[in-house]
Amino acid sequence: MRFLKLIRRNLFRNKLRAILTMLLLAVIFFFVATLLAILDNFESFSNAGEGANRLVVQSAISLANLLPYAHEAKIRALPGVVDTAKLQWIGAYYKEKSNFFANFAIDVDKMPTVFDDYKVDPKELAAFQADRRGALVGVDLMKRFGWKIGDRITLKRQIFPFDPELTIRGTYVHPVQTTSVFFPIEYFDQSLPAQTRSEVGTIWVKVKDPKQMAAISQQIDAMFKNSDFPTETFTEKEFQQNFMSMMGNVKLLFTAVSTCAIFMVILLAAITMSMSARERVTEIAVLKAIGFEQRLILGIMLTEFILLTLIGGAIGSFGAHFLFLFVDAGKMTQGFLQNLGVHAKTLAVCMATAAGIGLIAGGLPALRASNLRVVDGLRRVV
Repeated sequence: MRFLKLIRRNLFRNKLRAILTMLLLAVIFFFVATLLAILDNFESFSNAGEGANRLVVQSAISLANLLPYAHEAKIRALPGVVDTAKLQWIGAYYKEKSNFFANFAIDVDKMPTVFDDYKVDPKELAAFQADRRGALVGVDLMKRFGWKIGDRITLKRQIFPFDPELTIRGTYVHPVQTTSVFFPIEYFDQSLPAQTRSEVGTIWVKVKDPKQMAAISQQIDAMFKNSDFPTETFTEKEFQQNFMSMMGNVKLLFTAVSTCAIFMVILLAAITMSMSARERVTEIAVLKAIGFEQRLILGIMLTEFILLTLIGGAIGSFGAHFLFLFVDAGKMTQGFLQNLGVHAKTLAVCMATAAGIGLIAGGLPALRASNLRVVDGLRRVV
């Protein structure tokens, strides 16, 4: 604390350069914090089914191929299976294609048993189950469109040849999936041509003991191996990860871009700090001449350089944090990124990285300056 005033004055001795450096650091850390937040969002989505004891059964050919309803009864009869539910991705949108969000046809009576991590008010659940065209909507999606319970909405077709006309009967709360719409699979089935009825994209299986999931998964696939509709069974987490992998290795891309951005910051900081150290050669020599120890000079300079990167990093990362508190990322990305935000973990990583950059980039200039002999420093003209 004794040398805080000296550190502050040295930090802003060239105000224009210090401010521009901090702003550039802020922009880069804003970019890095956003990328890390998106990666964290992907990870949350991939882990959404972790611990839910659910298996997902789909066609072994592709997710686009449907399975007959008859498969469900056979799966439910297996030992260790608590219950099963049919779930069909609809892929419709609301009014305009930019208003896209996940929407599914589901066995409404299986919500409490198979999808027990979706929290629904009992009265709203009963109203949803009683209405053939009822809809259950995520709380964040309700806020996005300003919907209320009792509102009627029409979704526009993209895959199946009908436009679902729904009445919102309730809302649900979920740790990750907060922007989806569910409606009864009976409505979906009766709206299709006769030749394509009684088929569904996925069958979800609630398993009693998580240790049995692998064995039950193998039993299901073996049961239908030689049928006209072979299956492939995943845990819910594996299914979510496979869904994300359809976009390619986005995690690797974002990680590589973040690494390149951090490398740019190190180069930028190293250049700035080298210039600052070079300008103060004579000043450092004077400090050593009046009794300042080498370690003290080194500590003062490192503190200054780390503060420079910490301030820039804080402006950028906390700026991203507050921006995403007020910006609806789900709306901007058409529902692709749900609940995007720069959370405490990401902020801690950014601030630790900023401090590390200050230490790495400023270490060599500070060490060289503190090792300078008094005679050499007083002789040099900057």
